[in-house]
Amino acid sequence: MQQETSIAILFADVSESMALYEQLGDAAARAAIGRCIELMSDATRGQGGTVVKTMGDEVMSVFSSVDAAAAAAVDMQEHISGAMEVEGRRITVRIGFHHGPALVEGGDVFGDAVNLAARMAKQAKSEQIVTTEQAVERMSDAWRLVTRKIDRAAVRGRREHLDLYEVVWRFEAATWVGQGEWESDAPACRGCLVLSHEGRRIELGEASGPVVVGRAPQADLVVDDGMVSRLHATIELRNGRFVLTDRSINGTYLVGADGASAFIRRDSRELHGSGILSFGRMPAASEARPVRFEVLE
Repeated sequence: MQQETSIAILFADVSESMALYEQLGDAAARAAIGRCIELMSDATRGQGGTVVKTMGDEVMSVFSSVDAAAAAAVDMQEHISGAMEVEGRRITVRIGFHHGPALVEGGDVFGDAVNLAARMAKQAKSEQIVTTEQAVERMSDAWRLVTRKIDRAAVRGRREHLDLYEVVWRFEAATWVGQGEWESDAPACRGCLVLSHEGRRIELGEASGPVVVGRAPQADLVVDDGMVSRLHATIELRNGRFVLTDRSINGTYLVGADGASAFIRRDSRELHGSGILSFGRMPAASEARPVRFEVLE
């Protein structure tokens, strides 16, 4: 029986799979691609999705929500592009997804939305996740914060150019300028907010986008504590002020240099001066070292 429904459709395939056979040999390449298919299928099911079919080096999956598709895509990239190597050769994947109405029949999915999702995968480069404006419009705020517009391109089968968006799973846009705990030989960034945690330092200024803090590997600043939400909080420059917005269940503790403290949950607070931020727990109870901040005038 044919049924029309609005779903998120995702395609993921192994980058340069033909070259793998030449470089690794038939047996090793086939085993590597088979392992990729397993990992992509596991990531789909882990986010509540359904594997519609596998086609050689490619997986087609569907999800009830765009957020689930994005989370599955990130899981795939982390477990394959971010971790998989065979005989010294890195294995990577490219992923595209779209949200729209599709026909579901006999365990398969058909329609224009399917074709557009497949086109997004073809637009993606190795290690990249590409999606459409329609999908971004249905994302939660947390996922929109890690998604950026990257191009306006001609897509086969479309009269008009389409806006392409990337879900960023590796955060290279933030400026990592030092390895010291707090002090650094790097030049001071005037008019910036400096964050320091576990030997890393981030400078947030006018040219930077929001900094996402959380437990998830795709966060700009990862805080490894079980009480920290996957995408716990964001810090951004807003109208000349540095503002922290908590999006978590357990909240954020702020302690200023003067000893004054505040608790923020599902709310925003301006950061000024210097102090520490503890995510999910009071600073004394946190399993991770607190995040230090300083606003450089």
